[in-house]
Amino acid sequence: MSSEPENQSASSTSGSDPEPVVIEPEPTPEEDPTPAPPPPPDDTLGLVVQVEPGTWYEVTSVCTTATCPNLNTSTTEPLVYSNAGTIRMVCGLCGKFRPILTVTKLDPQPEMS
Repeated sequence: MSSEPENQSASSTSGSDPEPVVIEPEPTPEEDPTPAPPPPPDDTLGLVVQVEPGTWYEVTSVCTTATCPNLNTSTTEPLVYSNAGTIRMVCGLCGKFRPILTVTKLDPQPEMS
């Protein structure tokens, strides 16, 4: 028999540090499968284009709104009338202005009745 009391030897083992708990890191979330949108083309004219008033144009524009289904989709409108000498294009889905890529004056101009 040992001369140490039983509770003393138990306290020496309880006084030691407990086993470390291994915490598994949370899995990294998967990246969104949609790639980041490319920047608008370098030949973007802007959101508002100054042109001759009272003239018909063909206008190509692109939607650059990240949350829009039309993102980076360019469209060409064959008949855009410039009443006051400025042209702005708006996306039909998101309602934001679309940067204008090209503006071509129609020749001959359509007849107005």
